[in-house]
Amino acid sequence: MSEFKDVLLKRRSIYALGKNSELSTDEIVARLREVQQTVPTANNSQTTRLVVLTGEANTKLWNLIYDVQKEVLNEAMWNFMSPIMVGAKEAMGTVLFFEDRDAVNQMPAKGERAEAYKQNNNANSQFAIWLALAEMDLGASLQHFNIGYEQGFDKAIREMFNLPASYELIAQMPFGSVEQAAGEKEHIDPTVQVQVISE
Repeated sequence: MSEFKDVLLKRRSIYALGKNSELSTDEIVARLREVQQTVPTANNSQTTRLVVLTGEANTKLWNLIYDVQKEVLNEAMWNFMSPIMVGAKEAMGTVLFFEDRDAVNQMPAKGERAEAYKQNNNANSQFAIWLALAEMDLGASLQHFNIGYEQGFDKAIREMFNLPASYELIAQMPFGSVEQAAGEKEHIDPTVQVQVISE
């Protein structure tokens, strides 16, 4: 139990990322594949698809996101978010989290329930992958730039990396060496977060 708690505590949002790790891309990807195989999904639907970008592919992704967001964010939000994009470009890589809409459509659930299952499937993957990266002493953060399948906001990313048209981008997770640790974090009362009813 203590080892699991240690990994949970290590998992923080890290924005200052670097390439200073002895792990190879192959080693990281092998671990992520192993972890992803264990992630629970509704009706064992396995709708989530991960794409790991490294090297020039990672740079291209964040250049695209940077250029798009510069045009759409207001000044205050741009000043807050642009360092995150710059930090992501300096990372070892980025995990893109997609939902394969073709696979989602094969689930027995439809409508709002299918949407909930899709989001739950992806969230399970995001958390599991984030913990796996932390376990490998890699920092990461979870980002939601250029998302919006119906609006076509993620289309350019699919086209840039020749990904299937059915892939809906849910989130990005830049990862790399921790160049600056996360600060202190405040928590609300745990009895508010986790309540017990025994009647």
